[in-house]
Amino acid sequence: MTENNNLNLEGQIEIIALLKKVWLGKKLIVKTTVLFFIIGCIVALLSPVVYTAQTTFVPQVSEDQMSSTKGSLGSLASLAGINLSQGSISSDSYLSPLLYSKLAESEEFALNIINEEIINSNGNKLTIKEYLLSNKSSFNFNRIGFIKKYTIGLFLNNETEKSNSDVFKGFNFLSEEDFYLVEDFKENFTIELNEKEGFIKVLARDKSAFISTQLVQIITKNLQSKIIKLRTNKIKERLEYSEEQYELKQREFDFLQKKLAEFKDSNKNISTARFMSELQKLESEYQLQKNILMTLASEFNNNKIKLNKDTPIFSVIDEVSVPNERSEPKRSFIALIYMLLGILLSSGYLLAKEPLTGIIKNIREA
Repeated sequence: MTENNNLNLEGQIEIIALLKKVWLGKKLIVKTTVLFFIIGCIVALLSPVVYTAQTTFVPQVSEDQMSSTKGSLGSLASLAGINLSQGSISSDSYLSPLLYSKLAESEEFALNIINEEIINSNGNKLTIKEYLLSNKSSFNFNRIGFIKKYTIGLFLNNETEKSNSDVFKGFNFLSEEDFYLVEDFKENFTIELNEKEGFIKVLARDKSAFISTQLVQIITKNLQSKIIKLRTNKIKERLEYSEEQYELKQREFDFLQKKLAEFKDSNKNISTARFMSELQKLESEYQLQKNILMTLASEFNNNKIKLNKDTPIFSVIDEVSVPNERSEPKRSFIALIYMLLGILLSSGYLLAKEPLTGIIKNIREA
């Protein structure tokens, strides 16, 4: 007990000594804090203004799909064809709803979007790519691009020449400009998936409130189109295949029907055994083709119904609107952070000054 009390007393004495050092250097702390506060205010005032627009929508599916799903994914699971009630996955569930937010991270998705047209504040139309290029200042230094250009880039000069050959025709080559544009553009928007509630939120940021709103609209439109395409791709293939088979059998059936009619017309007054045998053969073949054609027609119609049923409809919960208030920078927060940084740095300097001086002195004497 005595040893513990002595340790506690020593610890209290050390804390008091440290606090005394901080108190004696309060002038330095105040000056540093004021200096960092001024720097923080300058940084906050010079930081570019950013507006954030957003929209929220829910993929709607048919009632029979909805009734067969449960759990945290809700309608998103049924949209992907996942039957959670049976713990199994249908043959059409080739895309998980959890991957919808990942679609926007692909370069293909961003490349398609930057070629879309927007309207600037002057009412002029231009592509997103042109808008991004116009915002790039000559003072912006791309460190990664600079290093790549003057290191490994020196050994890749022949890459663009190779890309023109027949061997490389099946591959997509991004120019350096497009690559960095896509990377910059992907930082300006976010797609959030709420698994529990089953909705998707799209957010876009830009220095112009009007442009950020247009970006949300374009990104949402492309995302929904991509979801529909991926969700209905398999059933569309089935529909096209069943349509081809139906049309093929329809032509065969029409030909056989015509052949049977001509055979009957040309043998009206003949009732021989050979005639009856040939007639029965044609009628059997006709009936068989008719049954096949009806089956194919039913399958074709079922696929059309399934396509309409499985094509998701998106219900907008929160319509996008032009934001009136900026989302960044949070100037008071920036100034507060710089103040705290000033306090921490100056206090740390006062506490570490004496030990560091002793260490340096010992090193010099040694």
